[in-house]
Amino acid sequence: MQKIMFLLSVCFMFLGINSFAQTETSSWQTPEIDSILVLLKNDKADKTHIFHLNDLTWECYATAAYDQAHFYADSSIRLANTLLKKATEQKVVNTLKKEIATSLTNKGLVYEAQGIYPEALKNHFEALKIMEGVRYEKGISACYNNIGNIYLDQSNLSEALKNYTKAFQIDKVLGSKSNLSNSYNNIGLVYYEQGKYEEALKNFKASLEIKLKKGNKKGASYTFNNIGLVYAQQKNYSEALKNYEISLKIEEEIGDQASIANSYNNIGDIYLNQKKYETAEKYFVKGRDLAKELNYIEILRDAYEGLVNLYSVKGNYKDAFANHKLYILYRDTLDNEKTRERIIQNQLTYDFEKKEAVANAEHEKELEKQNAVAEEKSAKQKLILMFVVFGLLIIIIFSAFVFRSLRVTRKQKDIIESQKNLVEEQKDEVELQKHLVEEKQKEIIDSITYAKRLQKAILPSTDTLKKYLPDSFVLYEPKDIVAGDFYWIHVNGDYVFIAAADSTGHGVPGAMVSIVCSNALNRAVDEFKLLETGKILDKTRDLVLETFLKSGEEIKDGMDISLLCINRAKQQITWSGANNQLWFIQNGSVSSSGVENKVLNEIKANKQAIGKTDNPLPFTTHTIALNRGDIYYLMTDGYPDQFGGPNGKKFKYKALSDKLITVAHLDLQEQKQELLHTFQDWKGELEQVDDVTVIGIKI
Repeated sequence: MQKIMFLLSVCFMFLGINSFAQTETSSWQTPEIDSILVLLKNDKADKTHIFHLNDLTWECYATAAYDQAHFYADSSIRLANTLLKKATEQKVVNTLKKEIATSLTNKGLVYEAQGIYPEALKNHFEALKIMEGVRYEKGISACYNNIGNIYLDQSNLSEALKNYTKAFQIDKVLGSKSNLSNSYNNIGLVYYEQGKYEEALKNFKASLEIKLKKGNKKGASYTFNNIGLVYAQQKNYSEALKNYEISLKIEEEIGDQASIANSYNNIGDIYLNQKKYETAEKYFVKGRDLAKELNYIEILRDAYEGLVNLYSVKGNYKDAFANHKLYILYRDTLDNEKTRERIIQNQLTYDFEKKEAVANAEHEKELEKQNAVAEEKSAKQKLILMFVVFGLLIIIIFSAFVFRSLRVTRKQKDIIESQKNLVEEQKDEVELQKHLVEEKQKEIIDSITYAKRLQKAILPSTDTLKKYLPDSFVLYEPKDIVAGDFYWIHVNGDYVFIAAADSTGHGVPGAMVSIVCSNALNRAVDEFKLLETGKILDKTRDLVLETFLKSGEEIKDGMDISLLCINRAKQQITWSGANNQLWFIQNGSVSSSGVENKVLNEIKANKQAIGKTDNPLPFTTHTIALNRGDIYYLMTDGYPDQFGGPNGKKFKYKALSDKLITVAHLDLQEQKQELLHTFQDWKGELEQVDDVTVIGIKI
C-alpha cells in the first residue's frame, strides 16, 4: 500500500502564534502555564482575563494537555458571552467577538491534534463566521488556512486548495510576509498531493525564503520537511534525506516533539527505499514510541504503516501482519466514512446558514414533491421489499434446521461412546442423521444456486452484449455462488447504456442488494425516461433509498458504479461514476519503429456511493468525443484489491493500468483471457477476497 506522508501545514492563531508543538514531558504544568495561572488569580472578570484564558489554552495545547485546553477555551467563551450581553460600544463588542473566535480556533486545533476532524472543522467554521461578521481580514485568512488544513488531512484536495487560495488572496492584499509564507507552504502541500511536484517545490521554496529571512525556525523546519517529501516522491533520496535531517535538527533545537516523531518516520521511509533495513527500523520504532508518548494518532498511524512495509519487504510476515492490524486501527480512527460524512455536513451547514431564507422555501417545495412521488411508488416498492425479506427468512430457517441437525448428530455420538454394546445400532442412527444433515445442506446450496439463477436473470445475456457491443468483453468472477457485483446493459433508441456495479457486501446479502440496485437503474431509464448518466445515478440513489426506507430500519447498503452511455447518433460518450473511475485508451501517435503509443486516461468518480449519504451531491456527467479504435474499461475494486503474488500483497490499480496498456493491442477476447490468467496467477492458492468485474468496450 502506498505510503501517505504526514504533511505539516501551518495553523494560525489570532494571537500571532502560528504552527503547533507538543513537548516531551507528560506533565501539562510548565513554567509558562504556572505564570499564566498566577495572572488569572489576580484578574478581574474582564477582557484581560479572557486574554489570559486564551494564552493558557494555547500552552495546554502545546503540552498535549487536551482536556485542560478544552476547559480553558470553554471558560473563555462563557466569560466573553457574559460580557457581550453588557457591552454597548461597538469597539468592545468586536474585541470580545474576536476573542471568542480565537477560543473556537484553539478548540479546533486541539480537536485536529486528537484526530477528531468533524469537531475541528465545526469550530473553525464558527470562528470564520464571527471573523466575517466583524470584518477582521487577518482572522478570516487564518480561518481559511485552518479549514484548508482539515480538508488536506482528509485528502479533499479541491476544498483544501479553494480555502488556501482565499487565504493567499487576503494575505497578498494585507502585505503580510509571514502569512504569505504560510499560504505558499499550504498551496504547495495541495500540489504535492496532486502529484504536481515542480509546482509544489516552487511554492515550498518561496515559503522557505520568507521564513529564513524572518528567522522563523519552526516554520522553516516544516518547509524543509515538505521539500523532502517532494524529493522522496521523485526518488531523489539523497536530497530528500538532506532536507529531512535539516528539519529534524531544527525540531530538536526548538523541542517540537510531534514534528520530531514525524521526521523519524520520514527518514525511516528513505532508508527503507534505499534498502537499509536496520536503520529504517530504528527510525520507525523511534517515531512510533514518541507518537505513543504524545498520543498523536496521525503520526502513530504512519509509523505502523512504515513498519508494515519494512517487515513485508524483509519477508517477516508475522510482524508485518501484527503492525498492519494496528495501522488499520489508527487509520480507521482518523479516516472513516462517518468522519467524512460529518466533515461534509459541517461544510454544507456553513453554506446553508448564509443562504437560509431561500433554501428553506426550496427545501419545503422539494420535500412535498418527494412525498408525492413516494406515495405513488409505494405499491411497487412493497413487492421488492417482500422478495428481499422472503429470501432472508429462507436462509434463517435453513440455518436453524442445520444447527438442530448438528446438535442431534453430536448427541448420537455421545450415545455411541457410552453404550459399546449398541455400536451397530447407534452407527445406523449416526449415518441417518449424517444423511439428514447432508440433505439439508444440499437444500441450502440448492436455494443459493436458485438465488444465482434469479441474479443471473438481471445480468445481460451474451447475445445482448454481442448485438449492441460486438467488440467487447466482460470478466465476471464472483467470490461466492452469488455476488454483490453485477453488470447492466440497457438500450433506448440511439442510447446504449452499460455499467459495472459493486453492491454492498458479497454472497447472498450482496446479491439481494444487487437486485434492488439493478431494478432501480431500470426504473430510472424506463419509468422516468432519463438519458443523462449523472441524473440516472441521482434517481437510482433516490429509488434505492425508498426501497430500504420501507424496512423501518436505518439501512446503509447501496453500491459503487461506473455508468457509460454510447450515443452513436451524436458520436458521443457520456459517463458518470459513484466511487468507481473510468479508464480509456485512445489511439496514440506512431513511433519511428511503427508501434502505436498507448496512453491510459482516467476520469475520476464522485466520492459518494449510491445509498444513504448525509447531504448528497448531484453526480457529474462527463462528455467524451467518440473516436473509432478507443477502448473503454469499467470495473469494480475486486481485481486491484486481490491479495497474492510472492509477498501476499494487493495487486493495486497501478499494476492493473499497466496490464491494460500492455494488452491494449490485442482483440477484446484475448485481453479478457490475459486479464483472467494474470488474476489467477496473482491469487494463486489464496482465497478470493471480493467479487471481480472488468468490462472492456472498443468503439
